[in-house]
Amino acid sequence: MKRKTWIAFSGGVLAVAAAATYFSAKPKAEIKWRTAKVERGDITQRISATGAVSPVVQVSVGTQVSGVISALYVDYNSIVKKGQLIAQIDPTVWKSQLMNAEAGLTRAQAAYDFAKADYERSKRLHEAKLLADQDLDTKSTALKNAKGNLVSAQAAVDQAKANLGYCNITAPVDGVVISRLADVGQTVAASFSTPSLYVIAQDLSKMKVQVSIDESDIDQVKVGEPAFFTVDSLPDKQFKARVSLVRQEPVTTSNVVTYVVEMIVPNEPLPSDHAGSFTASPGPAPDPEQAWERAKGHLPPGVTKEAFLKRFKERQAASRPVSPLPEAVPLDPKLLAHIPGGARLMPGPKFQGNLALRSGMTANVTIYTAQHKDVLRVPDAALRFNPSMYVKANAQGASFHLGQPMMFHGHSRQGAQAGTGTKGGMVVRRQDHLWVLENGQPKPIPVTAGLSDGEYSEVSGEGLHPGLKVLVGVEGPKAAGAGPGAGRGRRN
Repeated sequence: MKRKTWIAFSGGVLAVAAAATYFSAKPKAEIKWRTAKVERGDITQRISATGAVSPVVQVSVGTQVSGVISALYVDYNSIVKKGQLIAQIDPTVWKSQLMNAEAGLTRAQAAYDFAKADYERSKRLHEAKLLADQDLDTKSTALKNAKGNLVSAQAAVDQAKANLGYCNITAPVDGVVISRLADVGQTVAASFSTPSLYVIAQDLSKMKVQVSIDESDIDQVKVGEPAFFTVDSLPDKQFKARVSLVRQEPVTTSNVVTYVVEMIVPNEPLPSDHAGSFTASPGPAPDPEQAWERAKGHLPPGVTKEAFLKRFKERQAASRPVSPLPEAVPLDPKLLAHIPGGARLMPGPKFQGNLALRSGMTANVTIYTAQHKDVLRVPDAALRFNPSMYVKANAQGASFHLGQPMMFHGHSRQGAQAGTGTKGGMVVRRQDHLWVLENGQPKPIPVTAGLSDGEYSEVSGEGLHPGLKVLVGVEGPKAAGAGPGAGRGRRN
């Protein structure tokens, strides 16, 4: 029994000795550092965002009165002039209201005239001591009430005239119709809000690009800074722009605060290889004789066939393709108001400009906020790499072991532990130092970080020169030594 115990004990001692011999002979792990060189180059700071293209000034044309739309005199792409009649609301109800208001004014005027004459008569009797003071005061009050009623009746007439005038909807600005939101026969109600009938772009030769910039970047954007953008229809075309406005109004969406930045850009003509892509082929011209047959029963007295056909042909000539912004020929409301669908029988001039930018296009914008030329720069990773989670130096600086914080003279460097805000040795924010290898050990060099373009950062400080190697990360541990089994690890 004692012999078996002795044999077991001897076997255990031999196993421990063998394990100790194996681990002492096993090669120690070493760190393979990734480095980059300090170099000279340009740093351009930029902000990228996505926005929308729209006209610089676009006006929504609505109606201030309710009713049925009886006529629309312009359509999509129609060129209009300020004050031109573009739509009409059925005026029947409003004419009746005006007649009622005028009748009320007539009654109020008659009551005022009677009260005034009665007061003048009572005043003479009062001067002859034939009428009491109280009776004269009563006549005076009646005159004042009659005068107030007269003013109120006049205001009602003015309001009725204004409402009747609102039935004729005119263009508020010169421009091009880019949207039509109603049709003939549709009923619009203006009781609580103003219904929109058209959207008119004042000038399509200039466009506005609006982008939303995050609050973390908005302080970098200034008025006058250059920008470039592309649109999906012309991905190879780069449009130049400049920041024209940085709005102070914050826009909060899902707890994300952004600010709107605007740029005014000229609307360039389409390239020659795209010139035909936006040009619509004209349809067949309306027949003048058919138009006369449809309209002759609705024309006012005195309009002859010759006059109608002459006017109709003038309208056809005016509606042919013209220059990007031609002069619009005013429509004749007296003639068109009596023709069902008259705006379609005699269309006005259409916008036929071959311009590259259109309202609603998506713009992929890059704003250049700063640029420094011929400066010392390093990859951004060099300012965010912290080797403390990979190495440890003892007091003599002799050995390295993985997974331990770096020690300086027996004390850990403040803030160098890997557990605070690091992942794979990379910290969230840029540091104020770079790391270089000195005698095989990482050594920090104080620097001042400047502009960053997202790939490189500008740096300055003592000891920096082009070609200096700095640490940017590690490629992972591998076995050191040249033993037979040293080459069986992971290949980097």
